[in-house]
Amino acid sequence: MKLLDKLDRIVRPIAIPNLTEVLVFGQVGMMLASFMQPGLSQQTALVWTKVFEGEVWRLITFLFYPPPIGILVIFYFLIFMMIGKSMEQYWGIIRYNVYFYLGAILTAVAGLIVPDQFVTGLFFQASLFLAFAVINPNYEFLIMFVIPVKVKWLALLQGLFYLLTLSTGINSASLMATAAIGNFLIFFGGDLLQQVKRIKHRAKFTGMQMQEKRPTHLARHTCAVCGKNSNDDPFEDFRYCSKCDGEKAYCETHLRDHEHQV
Repeated sequence: MKLLDKLDRIVRPIAIPNLTEVLVFGQVGMMLASFMQPGLSQQTALVWTKVFEGEVWRLITFLFYPPPIGILVIFYFLIFMMIGKSMEQYWGIIRYNVYFYLGAILTAVAGLIVPDQFVTGLFFQASLFLAFAVINPNYEFLIMFVIPVKVKWLALLQGLFYLLTLSTGINSASLMATAAIGNFLIFFGGDLLQQVKRIKHRAKFTGMQMQEKRPTHLARHTCAVCGKNSNDDPFEDFRYCSKCDGEKAYCETHLRDHEHQV
């Protein structure tokens, strides 16, 4: 938390209220402009070789690179808007800005590894969904407006997608995924580690309770000399001595070598 507190102080003077709306309107505007001028969005992505050639606007415009155009793009913007407003209310304007500024910086730095490939802000912006799932794991989305699914399961799928992207080797996609995961872990890594420890502790405690509650069955036969019983050694041949007073059982070792009890 000390790192985030320091970042809060740095970002405070340049924090932007309603940052979600700024990003969404910028992406929608870029998407509409691409309809009128095909290929425009490619000129806004961050490509470091182009930046070194003088196209410095890419350092800002890559944040407004729109998602793939399709029937689901409307749902993307609606969910992004809803989650963004929720997280801004939860964190406050400054911490919410820190999440985006830090994600943008990590993504831009990662892009330096492959300076001739383009990177965008879509991966780290989408990681806000993971942040929302940590805060509201049981929030339900209606898939196809019918099937209720808790956000934690959808976030799990997104996390698996990121991990799958990492396995594709060193390229712009895997580097953007790395930056997005890194940004998310800076904010929630400690909390997730504590949750894992609590789950392990709870599982251990539950196992101990079940062990304590497990019914103990009395042994059918117990050697009167050494205490060996049929529960501990079910293959032992126990016999009863007719010369001893009462029903005294003995294991094979002590059946003929014991002092008769009369």
